[in-house]
Amino acid sequence: MTLRKHKDSMILKVIFSICTVFLLFAQPCHAKPSGDKNVVLVMGDSRIYTDVLAARSAAVSQCLLTAVEKTAIEMIPFTGLTEKFQIISDLLSSQRNKFISDYKVLKEINTDKYYRVLVQVSVSTLKLEEELANAGIVLSPENLPKILFLIAEQQADDISLQYWWRKEKSFFQTDAAVTSMKRIFAEKKFSVIDDEMVPYGLFEDLGLDAELTDGQAVELGKRVNADVVIVGNAIASEMSNRMGENILTFKATVRARGLLTESGEQIALATNSETNVNRDIAAGSRQALADAGFQTGIQLASQILSKWQERMEKTGEITLTITGTDILPYLVLFRNELKKIEGVTSQQTLEMTPDEAVLLVKYDGSSEDLAGALLLKTFEPFGINIYELSENALSIQLVAK
Repeated sequence: MTLRKHKDSMILKVIFSICTVFLLFAQPCHAKPSGDKNVVLVMGDSRIYTDVLAARSAAVSQCLLTAVEKTAIEMIPFTGLTEKFQIISDLLSSQRNKFISDYKVLKEINTDKYYRVLVQVSVSTLKLEEELANAGIVLSPENLPKILFLIAEQQADDISLQYWWRKEKSFFQTDAAVTSMKRIFAEKKFSVIDDEMVPYGLFEDLGLDAELTDGQAVELGKRVNADVVIVGNAIASEMSNRMGENILTFKATVRARGLLTESGEQIALATNSETNVNRDIAAGSRQALADAGFQTGIQLASQILSKWQERMEKTGEITLTITGTDILPYLVLFRNELKKIEGVTSQQTLEMTPDEAVLLVKYDGSSEDLAGALLLKTFEPFGINIYELSENALSIQLVAK
């Protein structure tokens, strides 16, 4: 009987130890978007005058607004933030509560003079995107570059780097780091080229290895019509830190650079490392790779977006005022044909009503050249009448046939 009790006691101790380990390494918040929610950790404070509760409420309120603002900044291009700052600021401050799904005060400190809080806030990106769009805030410029990822990956239990452009790519498992990076770029409205659809014969003659030179990466990008290639590596390894025999620590580092295929110019660069604790080598290293890839994707997307906007701004801007009776059904067709005109690099809707729309078009040419190109287009359900032309503007009437 005594032996049985001893065994039961030992089993309970083992179970307790395992639970303690998981609690020690549990991470309640990764502060990264998941579906419709972006979870943000924010610190705030407020001066205590006479009422401590009022100071606490003010500090929490400050955190909630900051969380919404930080989420919006990640969603809106730089030029949109600067050009429409007042509209954005008014919208976020006046409708803050609409965008907050929930929040939790994690820590709070009363210093006698200040009340300080650490708050975890869940912001609804879907509602925020909807309200920003209603206010005319464009979250991503049109005609963003097509992206090709060329990241070689090595998990902790791999003997060498794995990469999709090798001849035996059917044996290459889905890469953890790039999956996270691709998700970020897709959320930013970039067009990501599906490497699984690229036939090996298209680049077989290049003799590519895991580590690509800038020239090789650019050439491969050109062959699949990419505007930007993101090249680099993602490597995970087991660290010396551990708990007992089974709880292992893994570190992953992602190094990547973005190159324009048109010129080979480097327009983005990022390096990030993340760690993960796990019993399983594959699961632990993949999670560390995914986390490092996520942070790298955020940085690269932001840098590429900024550089691409600068590039677009080098071309001229022409304002198109489009009028007619109930033109909204025709606008999609008109804009699709406008996009096909050589020299048109982007178009942005500034205003829209049932009978009028104003577009800002980036065009490498004069307004007269653009008018001539439009006259050559065929629009089946309607015709166009360009009734006014100036140096940087066109007035166009859509006339139903």
